[in-house]
Amino acid sequence: MTAVLGILNKQAVAIAADSAVTVGGPENHKIFNRANKVFTLSKRHPVGIMLYNSASFMATPWEIIIKIYRNKLGERSFSTLKEYQTNFLKFLASKNYFTNEEMQRNYFTSFALNIVDSTIADIRKNNRILFEQPTEKNKQNIISQIEHQLISLKENWQSLNKICPEFDAYTFENFKNYSNVIFDQIIENRFTQNGFTLSDQIIELFKESIYYILKSKENISNHTGLVFAGFGEDEIFPQLIPINVSMVFDNKLRYFVDDQNCVSISDNNSGAVMPFAQTDVIHTILRGIDPDLNSTYLNNFGTLFDKYNELLLKTIGDSNPLLFDQIKAINTSKLIDEYALMNQQILRENYIIPLINAVSQLSKEDLAEMAESLIYLTYLKRRITNAEESVGGPVDVAIISKGDGFIWIKRKHYFKPELNQFFFDNYFKI
Repeated sequence: MTAVLGILNKQAVAIAADSAVTVGGPENHKIFNRANKVFTLSKRHPVGIMLYNSASFMATPWEIIIKIYRNKLGERSFSTLKEYQTNFLKFLASKNYFTNEEMQRNYFTSFALNIVDSTIADIRKNNRILFEQPTEKNKQNIISQIEHQLISLKENWQSLNKICPEFDAYTFENFKNYSNVIFDQIIENRFTQNGFTLSDQIIELFKESIYYILKSKENISNHTGLVFAGFGEDEIFPQLIPINVSMVFDNKLRYFVDDQNCVSISDNNSGAVMPFAQTDVIHTILRGIDPDLNSTYLNNFGTLFDKYNELLLKTIGDSNPLLFDQIKAINTSKLIDEYALMNQQILRENYIIPLINAVSQLSKEDLAEMAESLIYLTYLKRRITNAEESVGGPVDVAIISKGDGFIWIKRKHYFKPELNQFFFDNYFKI
């Protein structure tokens, strides 16, 4: 895991990231504190990029990809940050040595298996005895539950209707033509070899469910968050654009722009603090309350409200049937939502807006100090509690301004700078 952050005002954008990276799976993993997550996207223009979550794209480290792109970009610039982001994605999609056919099929197989295995695991959790006693009747019961769950899964993702741009016109027939062989292998390995015979209808449901998930904008599967920050040639105030990139399927890049977290500094929006990945500590400072604690308060309030209604109904009993029915018909969820909105308004007026107003006035030096401090506080909380230290290591900090470009404030090196002057001498020659 990781913590990355962008703080923007009209002066500049400060970007910062920790150095922790987790290697391995949930059962057996190790944390290293030497990962690079902040990069210049151009050597000559005020544009940077941060990454979080996965450190590689289709088994190729992002650091390699970013630096190849940076060299290819050379002195070229774009009018807006959005054009940098679009050009980077175009470059990414065009380089098939990152995403050859075998790699695409392997990654999709892993993607589909995760969905199949989680479907089976959900059923096993509530029906363990059916798996422990695999009679023909129990097997049919399991298959029936798989069908029911797949119908629900398909309907949920189909109704979401938030489609990744590259897959907007991608039909189910296109999907099946590309993936049928992969599904044959999955069905054979997960079901046929274990004595389960799935009907054509259920196999089709599996394909439809995975098709709709594949097309959708989601953060469940393995992905990388890329955060573009800086200025285009025609932009006088900084911009920030986060995107989600996961894999290539059938030569189509699976990505989407995180529109809700895009920031454009202007006369109407003079400051912003944008955390990504592990955001709990930063949101606590911004909002004045831990997000999990806030959710707990809301849940407790809802539970207490329901209990209060039950006590009223019990007290009334049969003495006043009309009043009994009226109280029973009260929609408490609307009142709870109203209570949540009232709390949000208080948080905005007393915490968020004053802090953002202060951020809008900060100098470049203060922006950098604030960014480093917020990342460090996230690390400190992990360090002094029982939580896994998934944020840690040196904090890399940079300031990007229109006049001075990309300036490192703090940066770790895997080598001693004083012994490698040639690196700095040759930096702009490549």
